Amino acid sequence: MKNISLIAIAIFVSSCATDNNRSFQFKYEVTIEPTNGEKMEMWIPIPQTSPIQTISNLTYNMSGLNYELKKEEAHNNTYLYVYNDKGFSESKTVSVEFDVTRKEHSNYEMYNEVDPNKYLGAYSKVPIGNIFQSIIDKNNLTSKNMEGVYEFVLSGMHYGKPTDDENSGNYKYVHGGINPKTGKEWLPSNITYGLKKKTRDELTKSQNKSKQYAYGNGNSLYACDIGVGNCTDYHSYFMSLGRTLNVPVRFHMGFPIPSGDGGKVKGYHCWADYFVEGKGWWPVDISEADKDPKLADYFFGNIDNSRVDMMIGRDFILDNYDNGKLNLFIYPILEINDKPSTGFKKNFSYKEI
Repeated sequence: MKNISLIAIAIFVSSCATDNNRSFQFKYEVTIEPTNGEKMEMWIPIPQTSPIQTISNLTYNMSGLNYELKKEEAHNNTYLYVYNDKGFSESKTVSVEFDVTRKEHSNYEMYNEVDPNKYLGAYSKVPIGNIFQSIIDKNNLTSKNMEGVYEFVLSGMHYGKPTDDENSGNYKYVHGGINPKTGKEWLPSNITYGLKKKTRDELTKSQNKSKQYAYGNGNSLYACDIGVGNCTDYHSYFMSLGRTLNVPVRFHMGFPIPSGDGGKVKGYHCWADYFVEGKGWWPVDISEADKDPKLADYFFGNIDNSRVDMMIGRDFILDNYDNGKLNLFIYPILEINDKPSTGFKKNFSYKEI
């Protein structure tokens, strides 16, 4: 792997916290539209204390709605089930607040209690074998060199969210926008992308959101075919390759915390770790490495402390949820009369403590 500026690493890590820890308060807030007498159910992820983070002072403001704290058995996550059978005629705002003390994950010896054998199989959007075995064979990837798998995904993927919507903040990616970390175009027009060798002009048409064959769905087949996506796509691709090599790989989803004393958190982030026999779990953040190449060495084996882990795993099975396994679970899931609904607004914020 190319050498990285030690000054850049020092600045990055020191900006996160003092003594390798960072403490902040996080607020997860959802405003639900009136349901006008119809049954409402909602599911919200709840973080847990782990070797990397300590969660404390967890409080719920449910605006009079019923709620239960539930356990997701497959990956040992927790979530909140919020419900009201009779509905309500005015909007309801619910929130979850908690304090986080987060460590930098920079060694193997974390999560020693986790059974690695639980993280070897396929998920609905993360298949193993077949095309991924072919990719492994063609590129001489091996389980003994997971850094090589990291570098393969890093070099083969490009960060971008293709859209032709001029009003979208993602418009920049396929229309000449500049990555402020590199001073170069996010997606140059003079190369092709993915195994299907799409041109930049073809990227938007390659998105099929109805079939979750698009950026942001963590679809590893999409990731290898198209080669352009966000953090879900990078780490799903890495997971398909790693698990095909019989290396346990986990998918983490949470929120990145900006620098500063407080403010809004724009959206989610995800990363991965893989198991090294006799040592433990080794973290990677490939999409952040791609956005800022100076940190590519750092993000192989290190995860900064400016984030909060919310859920681990994929294909979640939630109590009373009527639409099958959840591919990803970070934003609130709302059902009205047992049907999916987008009738809510979400807001995330933090405050340094």
